[in-house]
Amino acid sequence: MAITQPMTLAEFLQLPEVKPYRELIHGVVSQKMSPKGPHGTIQFEFGRRIAGAGEPGQRLRVFTETRIILGEEAYVPDLIAFREDRRPRTEDGEIPDYFYEPPDLAVEIASPGQVLGSLIERCRDLVARGIPIVLLLMPYPRNNRTARLFRADSESGSLTGTDIVDLTDLAAGLRFTVDEIFSPLWTDPD
Repeated sequence: MAITQPMTLAEFLQLPEVKPYRELIHGVVSQKMSPKGPHGTIQFEFGRRIAGAGEPGQRLRVFTETRIILGEEAYVPDLIAFREDRRPRTEDGEIPDYFYEPPDLAVEIASPGQVLGSLIERCRDLVARGIPIVLLLMPYPRNNRTARLFRADSESGSLTGTDIVDLTDLAAGLRFTVDEIFSPLWTDPD
């Protein structure tokens, strides 16, 4: 659902919460696509794999479907991670309702019907808004699963199979092959 009349961030934040979540990007409200099984599996398993990675005091704290407000834009990436020393907190030390600082990592997972060009532009936009690393995971088509890494100074292009997704600048040892990232999509045999 898109609300075509321009809307301010203040107006957007007054809207009732709905699922799938809504976002405000370039003054336009849109609703995210409803996730399917592969999306949810990758979101959970990849988040589980990276949670806690890193040195003490800088271990990764992972959040799913959490609103981040960057300037006048409101995004809901599929997964975000902050180093512990940058984790958003209220004055009394709790997790706030909204995050106003760019996370250290954002992960977007494509759903069927999403257009690659739009997803690439979204990832570039997130990097331009201060997120140092954005990872785009494409579980479709099933016979050609790919990943792409976006940083302020580089983009990886399509990574497949045994290509490495290197996140060691985020946390030591955080390297995966594309096949490893998508391996949870295979169910265990009976």
